[in-house]
Amino acid sequence: MIGISAIATITISIAVLKNAPSRERPASRAISSLNDIFSFNTGYWTNWYRDDLPIALVKLYKMRIWLEKHNLFNTYPGDQYPLESQIHCDPATTKYRSADGACTDLVHPAAGAANVRFGRNVPLEATVPDEANVLSPDPRLISRELLTRTGPMKPVPFLNLWAAAWIQFMNHDWFSHGDNEPVDANPYLIPLASDDPLYQIMHSLVIPRTRKDPSRVAAENRDPPTYTNINTHWWDASQIYGSDQATQDRLRSHVDGKMLVRKNGLLPLAANGQEDTGFIRNWWVGLSLLHNLFVLEHNKIADHLKKNHPDWRDERLFQTSRLVNAAVLAKIHTVEWTPAILANSTLHEAMKANWYGLLNPTHEVSPLFKLPILKDPQLNGIVGGNLENFHVPYSLTEEFISIYRLHSLLPDTILMRESKSGRSIGRVALEDTRDEKARRVIDHFGGMANAMFSFGHQNPGALTLNNYPKALQNISIPLLGMMPESPRIVFDMGAVDIVRDRERGVPRYNEFRRLLHLQPIAQFSDLTPDPVMVEKLERIYGSGQGGVEKLDLLIGTLAETVRPTGFGLGETQFQLFILMASRRLQADRFFTSDYNASVYSQEGLDWVDDASLKKVILRNYPELGTALKNVQEKDIFSPWAQ
Repeated sequence: MIGISAIATITISIAVLKNAPSRERPASRAISSLNDIFSFNTGYWTNWYRDDLPIALVKLYKMRIWLEKHNLFNTYPGDQYPLESQIHCDPATTKYRSADGACTDLVHPAAGAANVRFGRNVPLEATVPDEANVLSPDPRLISRELLTRTGPMKPVPFLNLWAAAWIQFMNHDWFSHGDNEPVDANPYLIPLASDDPLYQIMHSLVIPRTRKDPSRVAAENRDPPTYTNINTHWWDASQIYGSDQATQDRLRSHVDGKMLVRKNGLLPLAANGQEDTGFIRNWWVGLSLLHNLFVLEHNKIADHLKKNHPDWRDERLFQTSRLVNAAVLAKIHTVEWTPAILANSTLHEAMKANWYGLLNPTHEVSPLFKLPILKDPQLNGIVGGNLENFHVPYSLTEEFISIYRLHSLLPDTILMRESKSGRSIGRVALEDTRDEKARRVIDHFGGMANAMFSFGHQNPGALTLNNYPKALQNISIPLLGMMPESPRIVFDMGAVDIVRDRERGVPRYNEFRRLLHLQPIAQFSDLTPDPVMVEKLERIYGSGQGGVEKLDLLIGTLAETVRPTGFGLGETQFQLFILMASRRLQADRFFTSDYNASVYSQEGLDWVDDASLKKVILRNYPELGTALKNVQEKDIFSPWAQ
């Protein structure tokens, strides 16, 4: 609980910081002193986590408002969105989410919709790709030398495997570039060394280019490249419901607002044996658990609403249940997953403040009161507060995608356990849990409860160098444009991750830090004290400042050893997280101005207030009651207590 004096300090400090003069005008001595106190840079690294809670929270707030002002960029010319004149927001979209995300923003109805461009967090002139150096240094060499897991997986001891599955589940709600360009459309070719394990399969690694933006016009030919999101940009559970009306209609039962499930309580299967759901790419058993779980949760919500509103018809039951389910996901991510992977007490308070507000005395329910005179999302909470776009129509960004390259979380194998006894019942390789094999793994090892229990008792991998799962460096992927007799190709996802950032004009590590208002490093030893790792970095990228400036964003973030206390990832990723984690809520009227009983129903709001991942699991799989008896709600993403 935050004390009155702490809240007073935060309130006064935020008011001063928000109204401090711009850099163009001389600040008063008092304001200059206050800004000095709340400066968050010390040397190369930020310092907010070293301060007492009130000052630390104000520093985080200062970082966020600076980023909101300086790091949101629209990629459409003249801030115009295409086809807006053709989008008609019918009365239903004022109270319900559309299937494709259109009309969530009633001023810019195309904002955040499926097939709309990704935005940027850095100035557009900084996003021009260095095409001559997209393959330099060699992405496959980087993957082999700096990513490949050497020895046993380095675990995150304070997380379980639910945490790894969860973030991919969220990513599939937020973004996807869709199918790549055909393989014969000038792909990137990376020659393989003769000692490369893949050399026996092929002599060059083939990486198709990212799908072109179909909305670009001739006048934009000289502009930096742009890409579109095939998913909705909103936090609307599109991975469950789809990002178009046809998909959503296919997945609904059209009875009592429910989604389709089979008689065994699991998702329907597509023709290839994989679960049928809103987004099915990059499927593995972790996604199977979460998709099945939250479709069942949707149906539980629909039952609850029908019980309280027997006059509601299927459409209203479905749409309201979808709103509630999406809010449950957003809440779990904000106040459970994020504090788990960023296990820092100040950050815990900051995330609670995002959802509830610092002035909410209980931190248990949505804001019960507001102080309009303050008009501050940190004090009053974003949820149920004011809609805020910061003068840039909402979209997710290419840079945001880049900081969520978290493949190192995945283990090489999954140890399966029996939920009632806790005993080991087998081990399965990661590559044997993909696509249609996911359901087979669940069935083979005794069902969903056993799989969920197993995930609760295994650690994910640490986000550090040389901890990338080998299965993803030799992975068979369907490839658009291949001949029918050869429909798949071997990928190294580590090399692909490197290429994608370079291809899409995401700045390399040092420039990224500069543009996000962090200090650049001067030498590789600033990242890590490990002389062996420094030697590797210098050998691959070059020594001196020139080598440091070539450092890829992914490699730099994994190499950071100076991290805020308790963090599972570094401050470079966190800097952008500060901005975008809040923006996903603030720009969405269904989390702000329309988060009320007239849209959600009071029963819906109460459901969200009461929800936690533990409760969702037990509501749908009560047989795990004994297994979760000693697990607190706040610890659901930590190793489950025996």
